[in-house]
Amino acid sequence: MKLRLLLSIFLLTIAQVLTAQDSLKTTYPLVISFQSECCGVPSQTSLRNFITTFKKKYKIKKITANHIGPMGREGEYYLAFGLKELNKKRAKEFIAKVQLIKTLPTDKGSLSFTEKMEIEKAALPQRAKTKTESF
Repeated sequence: MKLRLLLSIFLLTIAQVLTAQDSLKTTYPLVISFQSECCGVPSQTSLRNFITTFKKKYKIKKITANHIGPMGREGEYYLAFGLKELNKKRAKEFIAKVQLIKTLPTDKGSLSFTEKMEIEKAALPQRAKTKTESF
């Protein structure tokens, strides 16, 4: 009886440790990196316009992303989209179309798009914070 109890406690402890480690890593279907090339990052204007049009077209109430940053000295950050608000077909379409967005001619910096990016909290800079941003 004692052996069963100890074995159960041991297995529960291992399960909790594994669950805690998994929660430190998150895989996002789409991550947009706002990067600086000397003097700051590009504006979100083009992205916001695209998302507004996409939401209206498919009657979606909101699309959320995790704003993760700062990632560097000049305000670099990630917008990590979970896309849980969209079905698989819409999510694929969103990812394909959002990658066509270009920065404005007056913008400094650049955008890069990564699909199925895994972000590990421990690997982020110490001062990086995550907050939810709604579009």
